[in-house]
Amino acid sequence: MKDKINFAWPVTAISKEDYDVILDCIKNYNKLFNEKKIMIFGAGIRGAIFSAILESEGFNNIIFTDNNQEKWGGFIDNFPIISVGDALKNYKETIILISTEEGYSIKEQLEKAGLTEGNDFFFLQTNLYEKYISEFKRNAENEILFMGDCMFEVISFSDTNKDSLSEIFSKKLGYEKIKSLTMHGMGIRAFYHVLKAQVSFGMKPDLLVVMINFETLTGKQHLLPRSQHTKLIRHVYDTVKELDDGELAEYVKITENRFKNIQAEFFTTDKYSSVTATNKTGEISSKASKLFFKLHYMYKLNPETENVQYLRRIFEYAKSKNIKVIPFVPPVNYELGEEFFGKTFDDAYNYNLEIVKDLTMTHNNTLLDLSHICTKDFFADISTPDETTNYEGRLKIADRIIGEIEMGAT
Repeated sequence: MKDKINFAWPVTAISKEDYDVILDCIKNYNKLFNEKKIMIFGAGIRGAIFSAILESEGFNNIIFTDNNQEKWGGFIDNFPIISVGDALKNYKETIILISTEEGYSIKEQLEKAGLTEGNDFFFLQTNLYEKYISEFKRNAENEILFMGDCMFEVISFSDTNKDSLSEIFSKKLGYEKIKSLTMHGMGIRAFYHVLKAQVSFGMKPDLLVVMINFETLTGKQHLLPRSQHTKLIRHVYDTVKELDDGELAEYVKITENRFKNIQAEFFTTDKYSSVTATNKTGEISSKASKLFFKLHYMYKLNPETENVQYLRRIFEYAKSKNIKVIPFVPPVNYELGEEFFGKTFDDAYNYNLEIVKDLTMTHNNTLLDLSHICTKDFFADISTPDETTNYEGRLKIADRIIGEIEMGAT
C-alpha cells in the first residue's frame, strides 16, 4: 500500500465535556448518525478525539475534511481526509460535525454553501469558555489558583470513577478555597496574562500552582491555532479592560492573528508514515507514540522560546505581588520512553528538565518534579505518550501536590 500521511494525534484520554456533547448529539439525532456517513470538519487533535469517541460508540463510517489543503489525501488513522470541495459536493450523504472549538468561520462557510445547521451539520460546542469565565469571576477564600492544561480536565476511557483532577482538588481542598483556571492547549504566556487579569480584578491568590508541560515550551506550540483560545482571551479582556495596562489587549490581537495561521499546525506522524489504527479507545501505535515523544519531550529546549520567557515573567510578577508559586512538571510515561529509546530518552528529557529547574531556582522557587510519580499502569493507557492519567494516577498527583501545599503552609 502506498504510504500516506497520518495526521492522527494519539488519543487515550478524553475531555468529559467533549464526550458528553457528542453522546447528546448521537442520542438526539440517532437516525442521522446511523443512516449517513459521519464527516468530521477539522482534522486536528479535537477531530481525532471526536473520531475516538465515535469509534468507542460503535461508529466506523467516518471521514474527515479540513481547510488546510496540506492534509487532503491524508488520514486520521483509518479515516481519509478529503478536500472541502469533495466534502461539500457530497454533503447530502453525510452528517457533518464541526470539531474545531472556534469553528465559527467553518459554520459560516457551510451556511454560505447552502447547508443548514441542525440538519446538514452540527457545531458541537462545549461550555468550557463560559465555565472558565465564571470561575475567573468567582470569589474564593485563601485562594489557591491552579493553572494548567488538559491534564486537569480529562478522563481515561477505562475510568470507572470519572472525577477529573480539578474535581479531585475541589473535593480534597474545598471548592471555596481553590480556583481552577485550566484549559486544554493553553500555554505559559496565556497563564501570565490571565494571572495578571485575575489580580487586577481584585482576586489575588495566596498561592499559584502552575503546570509546566514540556509540550508548551517547544518552539511551535505557542503559534498553533489550537493553543490560542482567542474567544476566551477576549472574554477575559472584556472583563478587565478598564484595568488593563495594554498587555492583555495586545495579546488578544496576537491570538487573533495566530488563530488564522492554519499552516502552523504540526502533527504527530511524519509524511513517510504508513496508515495504522491508533485511536481505538486507547490503542496507540508505537510509531505515533515514538514521534510524540520526540516532538514533545526529546527536543532541545531553547531558553529563549516565548513560553519559557513568560514562565520567567510569571515568577517575577508573582514575587512583585507576594504570591507564592508551586511550579510543577507533570508525569511522563518514562517507562514507555525508555522502552522506545533507552538512555537516549532519559538524557534528552533530563536536559530539558534541568533548564526548567535552573529557571525556577533563579527566581527562588523550587520545581515540583512529578515526572516519575506514575508508572505506566497509572496513565490513561499503558501506551499513553502524554501526561494524561487514569483515576488512580490523578489521585497520586493530587496527593503529592496537596502535600507540597501543606508543607509550604507550615
